[in-house]
Order: sequence, then C-alpha cells, then structure tokens
Amino acid sequence: MLRRFLRACPVFFWAAGIAMPVGAELPVEQITTMAALPPASPYRLYFTDVTLPHLPDGRMYIIDGRNLKLEGMISTGSFAQTTLAPDRSEIYAVITYFTKVNRGERHEEINVFDAATLKLKAEIPYPARHALALPTLATMRTSADGRFILVQNATPATSISIVDRRQEKMVAEIQTPGCFGVYPAKSVNRFATLCGDGTMLTVSYDRDGNPTTKKKSARFFDPDDDALFITGAQAGDVYHFISFKGNWQSVNIAQEAAVAEPPWPMVTAQDVKQGWRPGGTQPVALHVESGIAYVTMHPKGREGSHKDPAHEIWAFDVAGKARLSRVKVHEISGVAVSQDKNPRLFAFTIERPSITVFEGGARLKKVLSGSVPGDTPTLLEVQ
Repeated sequence: MLRRFLRACPVFFWAAGIAMPVGAELPVEQITTMAALPPASPYRLYFTDVTLPHLPDGRMYIIDGRNLKLEGMISTGSFAQTTLAPDRSEIYAVITYFTKVNRGERHEEINVFDAATLKLKAEIPYPARHALALPTLATMRTSADGRFILVQNATPATSISIVDRRQEKMVAEIQTPGCFGVYPAKSVNRFATLCGDGTMLTVSYDRDGNPTTKKKSARFFDPDDDALFITGAQAGDVYHFISFKGNWQSVNIAQEAAVAEPPWPMVTAQDVKQGWRPGGTQPVALHVESGIAYVTMHPKGREGSHKDPAHEIWAFDVAGKARLSRVKVHEISGVAVSQDKNPRLFAFTIERPSITVFEGGARLKKVLSGSVPGDTPTLLEVQ
C-alpha cells in the first residue's frame, strides 16, 4: 500500500524537496536496539514519573546526569512505586494494572528490571494493596543487603510488606495503623515508619523476613503544630527529617525502638519573619561523607505551603548545625545528590520537567540546566 502511494505521488516528494526518482524503491530502514546501557557514571539518574495526565502510562527515565541526555526508559503502569537495588544492579517497581485499563479488577506485581539492559527479569506476585500515591523515597525501599523489598501499603489501612527477592514472593505483611513511610536500617534487618501520633514504629525481622519485634519510640514531634516531611535523608542507621516550619530532626533506628535527637532550627528569627520554609516533594538530600545537606526553601510560607516549589536551596553542615550557603533557584520541587568524592546536586522541577545540576560542597556552583522527558516526575534517585 505504501509503495503504491509513493509511486503515485512523485509531486509530493518533489515539493517537499526530497530527491527520489519516480518508481524508486525505498531503502530498507535498519531498526536497532541497544543491548545494554553505557557504563554508569556516578551521576546516572533514575527519574520516576507518575504521569498524572495519563495515569496508566507511568515511566521511569534513565538519564545521564553529566549532560541530561536520555539513556533509557521503562514502563511502570499506574501509580507505581520504585526503588533500586543497593548495588544498582536492578530496578524494582510495584505496578498496578486494571482489567479495563483505568477501571475494573485491580492486579499488582513487582517488576524486576536489569539496570544494565532494562530488560524485565522477574514478575513477583503481589496483593492489590500498595499505596496508590505519588512516588517518594519513603514508599518502596530494600533491606541493606538487597535481599528484601519493603513496600508501603494503604487500603486505606496502612501496612508494610516484606518481599523476598531471592524467593520471589511476599513473606510477611506488618500492620502499621496510623503510620506511613518505609525507612530501612543499615546495620540490621529492621525498618521504621513515621506515625501520626508523633512517634516512630520500628519493626525487626529475621533472616527469612519474619517479624520478631515491633516497638514504638517516645513521642518526639507534634504533627499538628509542626509535621515532618515523609522524605528522610539516610546516613547509616540515622534518618534526618525536616519539619514544615524548618526544624531538623534526626532519629536513630539502630535499636529495637527508635531514639530521636533534640531538633535544631534551620531558620533564624529573621528567616521566620520572612516566612522561609522547606517545600516540595523531595525537599532534602544529604552527602553522607561530607555531612552536607541540601534543603529546598521558599519564602512567605504558610499553613499548607509545604508542597510549594523552592526559590532557594540552602546548604547545611549537619554536625555543626549551621547553614553554610544559599543559592537562588526557580520552581525547584526536589533534590538528590551523588555520593562520590566529587558530588553533584541534581535539582528538579515537576511542571515542565527540568533538572539543574550543581557542583556540590559547601557552596553550590551551577554546571548546567535543561529540560528532560516527563509529565509529572516526583522521585529522583542517583547512581
């Protein structure tokens, strides 16, 4: 059909400036596939997009953070939560499918992708209960050794599932009423979750994934007066959270019950007068070796402005509890930082997706900025 059309319409190609003799055969187009991604640099980015304008078609984009070029993409269905293996060899996505695309019977599974080729390696059965929420760093994680995948559920009753990657099956589901978020420990099989009463629930489990203890901490924050962002920055067994009003809160989950340190303010009295507050979907990132944290901040903050994009990024010395610098930005919704010796900070926007790259350290220096694929990406992880 196409060949008959081409022979019948030589004038069209002449008008279009395409030199083609009448009746000429078209060259055969060679379609190639990439057998593997290029070797990963410390700045490879994994950008998860829930695609709000067309929910059944979620994606994860793999981007070279050195030049913001797209390296690959995987399909993640509806409202997927994603995470990476600790050694970055695999990508995990808990995916929802409906029998009639946007309605009907709900089915779920955890898809396992090879991070080097993006090929599907396994489909792990999963009950239809994972949290249909915007992807964040707190909705799907792995144990420190990578054997177990931890998934946040909401039916709307909250629970956390332990999935054995090796056996490819769910081995336990722990009820966590009134709590949300998954924060795995570094040194032991344990995870914690933030609770609406101002405490943290910690669950320990054995080498087979069976829960052994479940203990709550003392109350250490007031969710009504100054709630914590669900995104925490991890350093070993310590998680660092920031509050809606600009306080820094560190919590150690090395023991069976979490222990919170006294909070300290990130904002001065003058900052408070100007209404400076944290905001965004991924508002804090920590370079572990240097102990420098980066927080997205906006002025004229108020009740309900905790999702507002940032006008500045502030750098903090966590050990010294002091601000090091601040840099102006435009409409930034989240940050992630590489963990190499020469860290780079990646700041992203959600509307009209873009990424701005900075040299890390006490004072940020802009390297490049550009648009990237996507509709409404909310989660960024670095190699």
